[in-house]
Amino acid sequence: MSSPFYARIKGDVLRIVQAVPPGRVVSFAEVGAHLDVMPRHVAYILSMLSDIEKATLPWHRVVGADGRLGVSKAGADGAPQRVMLVAEGAAFDPDGRMTDFVARSIAVASLQHGVPPQTRPADAPVAKRRR
Repeated sequence: MSSPFYARIKGDVLRIVQAVPPGRVVSFAEVGAHLDVMPRHVAYILSMLSDIEKATLPWHRVVGADGRLGVSKAGADGAPQRVMLVAEGAAFDPDGRMTDFVARSIAVASLQHGVPPQTRPADAPVAKRRR
């Protein structure tokens, strides 16, 4: 995408994700709220990471607002998101929900990412409604 809005949002998402420490998680919804974008936009950005970005960013620390993992994703080394989170001490129930989600969650505003809370610019493109 060549949109300046997409480039800004992607840069902000990556700065926030980079700041999530090992053993902690944030939700797509909270990152989206901080940036005034839909959680699905955050998920889309993370799903489109290059192999270099996957290898250098802790993208696996971003999960659903209920502690569930989304569509199965794997890092540049092939390790699935769940395996990476378990390696950091996370636990999951049989349905795939993090059992310690609340304890592992960290507020986006408390992270040292340097991205101020955003307000959607008036001239930002409006997403087309799905039918």
